[in-house]
Amino acid sequence: MRFVFLLMILIGAGLGIAYPWAASNVSGQEVGTWRVFERGSGFTPAQVTLATAETPVLTTVDLRADGALIRSDTKPLLTMNVTGDGEYVTSVVMDFTEADVRTINPQTGETGYRVEAERLHRVDHSHYVFEFGPGIAGIDRFNSIDLTVNAGAFDLDPRAIPAGFILMALGLIGFVASLFRRKRQNPNSSPPPPRWGRGR
Repeated sequence: MRFVFLLMILIGAGLGIAYPWAASNVSGQEVGTWRVFERGSGFTPAQVTLATAETPVLTTVDLRADGALIRSDTKPLLTMNVTGDGEYVTSVVMDFTEADVRTINPQTGETGYRVEAERLHRVDHSHYVFEFGPGIAGIDRFNSIDLTVNAGAFDLDPRAIPAGFILMALGLIGFVASLFRRKRQNPNSSPPPPRWGRGR
């Protein structure tokens, strides 16, 4: 039985820990990268061709700016509208509060911000247009913005995480209980019963 409980713990860890990690870090195969903003020329829509078999589709935005940007969930820095074959698909507002930040050029202070913009769990069209625009904070310090599209990204089933933790808890409880039960049943843990008769 202890093997079964250990197996439950391992499966639970896979569902509750490894699976979400893979969904966040395995981005799939890159379709391409498009420059959607350039200082001096402004915004340019990205036109992307996708196939149904490429779902889910992960879009990532890389923003380069002069110095550190003030990021706030009340002051979005960027908007993104997505259409497929002329039909509305989704709209995204990005504040970059959870972006990965890195210093690109220490001498000029140029800073890069990378954020996951949106996951398309369904591809119902063949021709997609990703159109970007400014948020409330303005674009005065923006240098460039790149959109990267990855097909076949690792998708996450929200039911997997709670199921994984439940399996881990049940497996751990069962494993500990089996250890205590085995300990109580150990014949060497108690003195032998008294002997009666002549050979005593």
